Amino acid sequence: MVEIKFAPREVFEQILEWAVIPTFDLVIEYGNKVVIIAKRKIAPYQNQWALPGLRMYKGENIEDTLSRIASKEVGLVIDASSRIYLGQYVGKFTTEHERQDLSTGFYVKVEEKVPIVLNEEHFSAMKIISSRADIPKSGIGAMYKFYLNQYFDLMDKKH
Repeated sequence: MVEIKFAPREVFEQILEWAVIPTFDLVIEYGNKVVIIAKRKIAPYQNQWALPGLRMYKGENIEDTLSRIASKEVGLVIDASSRIYLGQYVGKFTTEHERQDLSTGFYVKVEEKVPIVLNEEHFSAMKIISSRADIPKSGIGAMYKFYLNQYFDLMDKKH
């Protein structure tokens, strides 16, 4: 197991003031082409629909980070080595010291037989969406709309 290091909150506040935060977001295809989104309880997308995602910690590689996100956010084990790149998005926020994230989005598949267990500290509700039309029109972060549209574009190309 990789030893990860993360900044205590008071240090993280200073990092938010001066640095761009590397984050990762997952479009998780659950079973037969349905995707998990969840309503966040925490900043920067508080009370909005979001994809499972977190920042990278020092000491992690991309696969470690993606596996931690899936496990910690929705209780799922993924094969992070089978990820498909969806793109990158710069999120700029008016909260948290005008936080700026550089998010990288990936798509992974998970068998539907495994139960989803939401991180109750981070999420208050969950939705399963099965088409582009199911993407919420409002109350969802722009970066999540971007990644979901990238995913559905990829699915359209496969058919």
